[in-house]
Amino acid sequence: MKKTEYRIDLKGVRSARALHARLDGALPFPEGYGRNLDALYDFLTEHGPRMRLVFSNARTAPASFRRVCADAVASAPGLEIVFA
Repeated sequence: MKKTEYRIDLKGVRSARALHARLDGALPFPEGYGRNLDALYDFLTEHGPRMRLVFSNARTAPASFRRVCADAVASAPGLEIVFA
């Protein structure tokens, strides 16, 4: 199965609100995406095996975001998340 790669620059993202605004514009979230980490985790584990996400400039992003990404990778075989 071919994966779709999404490259997302998180430069300047320092809050959950800014994070979800950036992700909402970059990922194919379903209608009614909850804009919270639980909704992000659900999306990643459901769609993850078909995705490769590359986040640049992620050092300022909330630590909780990195934890959710790590948990999703552990739960969704095939999901790739890279912090570049």
